[in-house]
Amino acid sequence: MSRMPIRELSQERTIEWLAAQAQTQNDEVDEDELESIAESSVVDSLDYEYSERNDDDEDDDDEETSEEISTVALGTTLPISKRSVIGDLRDIMNSINSIQTVGNVNISNSTNVHIGNVTNINGNIQIIADTGIRSRREHRRKVTTPPPAFEAENDLQQNANGTTEEAEERIRSDVFISRQKFKIPKELCSIIPRYSWLAQRPIEEPSVLERPVKYVVILHTATESSEKRAINVRLIRDIQCFHIESREWNDIAYNFLIGCDGNIYEGRGWRAVGAHTLGYNRIALGISFIGCFMRELPTTDALNMCRNLLARGVEEGHISPDYRLVCHCQCNSTESPGRRLYEEIQTWPHFYNIEREGQTE
Repeated sequence: MSRMPIRELSQERTIEWLAAQAQTQNDEVDEDELESIAESSVVDSLDYEYSERNDDDEDDDDEETSEEISTVALGTTLPISKRSVIGDLRDIMNSINSIQTVGNVNISNSTNVHIGNVTNINGNIQIIADTGIRSRREHRRKVTTPPPAFEAENDLQQNANGTTEEAEERIRSDVFISRQKFKIPKELCSIIPRYSWLAQRPIEEPSVLERPVKYVVILHTATESSEKRAINVRLIRDIQCFHIESREWNDIAYNFLIGCDGNIYEGRGWRAVGAHTLGYNRIALGISFIGCFMRELPTTDALNMCRNLLARGVEEGHISPDYRLVCHCQCNSTESPGRRLYEEIQTWPHFYNIEREGQTE
């Protein structure tokens, strides 16, 4: 099929569509006017001849006036005489993509169907990032005036070109105490109260634990452990949220928690029934080490604090003098308090072997 019949067919369809639109709107349009509009609206990309243009053809191409589109590598610096070619190319592409007329189309059992004009660009495409924003930001960061007298000396850094650039703020190291290894006295038994770790209030009034208790259950939280108090406080708050919102318990399950930082944290305390060990909650205190101790032991300070807490409980009448020390895994099917910690607790006084000595009272 030749190119002219395609153009004529497109113009005829355009005229029919414009006439239908005019009839719908009850407007009268002259036939000559319809032809004029259709002629200017239909652009056939096949009417343009494509050829490769080289810089050597500059003199010959200036004299040509035909509708020929030349392709050049994008980013090439062109003389003034050739820049009009790029402008013409843009106009032609805009015209091709501006108005398209499509009649009735019936497509079946087909793939990769494209309806409409296709614009091909023959040449290299060079993408140049806009560095204006970045350069403005860098310019704003540069300090060209002398710094105020109250600024620290290390707040500004000298560049090779003589300008100063803002650096990260740092406090001078001489304001801190040098790294000092500390030692917690073995006899110390300080309990950090609930309000110090920002505990939630129990959902309901807790049940009162009958004292002195006969059993003490050792557990672990099966979480990460830390020797920093701030991290342990965060862990305890997360545990309490989990026990209340997910387990739907009244409060954090344990009576006390011991961190590897050597601190004892109050859970439900001495007087409230816990939710740590099914079958033992009303007859035992639950003491949980913060961490997972299947392959390693808690710190020495943490183990000492547990011993001191047991001694304080006996001294204050919360724990029976002949109490029985058991681990969570002896009472329920669980890995708590971890194999290594379980082996350690078996060496402590008052450890009670439930399996060997029979069922609990």
